[in-house]
Amino acid sequence: MLLLYRSNSLGVNNLVMRVSAVNDRIAFGRELKSGEINEFVKVRDEAKKLVGQNGMSIFIVHDPCLPREKSMDTGLGNLATKEAKDFFEYMKTYLGFNTVEVLPSGEVAPFKGAYCAYAGTALSLGNHQINPYLLTTSQFEKILKPREYNQIVEANKADNLGEWHANFKNVMNDDSAQDNALKIAYKRFQKLPQNSKLKSQYETFVTQNNDWLEPKGIFKVLYKNYKTHNFDNWPDEIDKNLYNPDFDNEKRKTRINALNKEYSEEIDFYKFKQFLADSHLAIARENLNNMGVELKGDCEIGFSADEKWAYPKAFKKGSFIGMKEWGLPALDYDSITNPDSDAAKLLKRKVQLCAQRYDSIRFDVGWAYVNPKIFPADGKPYTKYLGDTVLNFIENAVREVKGQDYDLHNLIYEFEGGDIFQNNGELLPPVKNRVKVFGTTYMHDTWGSNDAFLKRNWSPDEFVVGVGNHDPQPLRQIANNVRDLTVPDSQFHKEQAIMPLARILKLDPNTLQNPVEFAKAKWAEPMMAKNNQMFYMDVFGREERFDMQGLNHQFPERIYAYKIPENYRELYHNAIQEGFGFNIMDSLEKVFKAKNLDNSHPELYAQIVKFRDILNEKTVAGTMEKVSQKSLVKPWAVIFTSIAAVLAGIGVIKSNKKPSKLQTNPNPSAQNSAKGFNNFVSMDKFIKA
Repeated sequence: MLLLYRSNSLGVNNLVMRVSAVNDRIAFGRELKSGEINEFVKVRDEAKKLVGQNGMSIFIVHDPCLPREKSMDTGLGNLATKEAKDFFEYMKTYLGFNTVEVLPSGEVAPFKGAYCAYAGTALSLGNHQINPYLLTTSQFEKILKPREYNQIVEANKADNLGEWHANFKNVMNDDSAQDNALKIAYKRFQKLPQNSKLKSQYETFVTQNNDWLEPKGIFKVLYKNYKTHNFDNWPDEIDKNLYNPDFDNEKRKTRINALNKEYSEEIDFYKFKQFLADSHLAIARENLNNMGVELKGDCEIGFSADEKWAYPKAFKKGSFIGMKEWGLPALDYDSITNPDSDAAKLLKRKVQLCAQRYDSIRFDVGWAYVNPKIFPADGKPYTKYLGDTVLNFIENAVREVKGQDYDLHNLIYEFEGGDIFQNNGELLPPVKNRVKVFGTTYMHDTWGSNDAFLKRNWSPDEFVVGVGNHDPQPLRQIANNVRDLTVPDSQFHKEQAIMPLARILKLDPNTLQNPVEFAKAKWAEPMMAKNNQMFYMDVFGREERFDMQGLNHQFPERIYAYKIPENYRELYHNAIQEGFGFNIMDSLEKVFKAKNLDNSHPELYAQIVKFRDILNEKTVAGTMEKVSQKSLVKPWAVIFTSIAAVLAGIGVIKSNKKPSKLQTNPNPSAQNSAKGFNNFVSMDKFIKA
């Protein structure tokens, strides 16, 4: 838990070291035996259908944090690895998801040591989408040798970050170990016959994407020459305005041709890496599709410095979107409703690249396409209501790629945190007709639950609900009544959720004071929704904050960097044993009782209880089928209990008494919209730092 690291003066770190010594005595929940899996899946699916959870079930992961085998670990996970395929196949049985959602996949520059997925590029893919091991196979003409791949792994081991944190700099950075290996692969690629399959695929990719590939390749060269992303500080006026149509056309063309000629190899190497990233993402998507799972991409709201430079007429000069602190350049919202404007064309290119790469899309800060808040360089912030014009434009752009019969319910929008209500409390018309994504963090009697949304006369098809995602306080912290340091006006989220949970699930509210019983109830309630979601940190019962928002500068190496270790099977079953991880059968049992399905379907209910209890069985560490003997499990529950009194003394943990007065705001997260992305800095903010 990140809060622990704030407490060195209290001796917490020493306490953690002492408690870790009990690791060998911790027992773990058991996994299903091979003969039980088919029956488990049958019960799971039949029960989900009965309770109404028959739409999207989304498992959210940050793909650089996926598990890697030690001998293959470059520092980051990757969707196109065997380990990722095995992980999703295993977890699909227990979680019952039909969609994997990943965070934005663009290039990310470190900001004060942190690699935030929402501070990346919108059009291009990051180096983490490349699985260099694939380059050692015949599918990629063996353009990388195994020993060269191993050098990336060895460089990661030398960094000594450990198996709990992703090593971004070993993969993402220019001149990283992975980047140097890719330079070797590129040299071999250049020597392939011109008519080779790989070169043919590369040429097709470049032809279809050169409109954005060339500017990005040239920007890389100029950035290295000028040693800053801030193109406003470049001394050469032509380079500043290389893609500005208002600048001298002949001078621009001459300069572009000269740069392409002088730096042809550097620019082509950039295009080569983008080709590999795109190819490997396609392989990962096919792997998921083959197991009956869709891949959902996250289309971030922002753009990077090189994109702002390459499309200057698409942006409102000196203006920011959402919150000024985000540092995200605002598109020209005065012209964006015109489909022929530069702003609309750039938005369309971004959306269609997502549509090509993924089966479906989540739109980051979706409310900014309806009711954006704009911060001009001079003057007061203002909101510009766009109605459904831009959303219709986005959806038509997707259908141009996917086909006119594409189901638009596959597109989901982050409307939480935005101004999405009319004065009468009803949703704005364009919001009502789209699939909205909400969490249960701010649950109270009239908000933050499937029950509350249905009582607002929302269709079950209109929303996705889950206990959390990458943004808010983790479920385990909420269950333990840890203060949310990032939301001053709503510091504790547990008490106001107890009464609605008790009413909806027909539970004794007093039992929900218990952190484990509260966590189980929070997992159960979204199982009543047609569409639900779950974040991997919560599934594994982790209490660390994935994104500390305004406090990220204190823990940059941990932000967006919590890896799923190689022994994830053991960790998952340990989380179930502790009571904080997602046990789908425990959730279904609670929902069955709440809906009286235990009486109408007693045999199925008995099977649910049977499997719930099987997953809760204790086994000694190391006796699970095919699980590594080495345990990396940290006894977080023991640690938390041991220091609870100390933290309570400084106001970080609050003891549960009577539930507090319920909030009345229909969307409490809207009060704290600044909390959502304060740390999501674009390259523009990186420049100014």
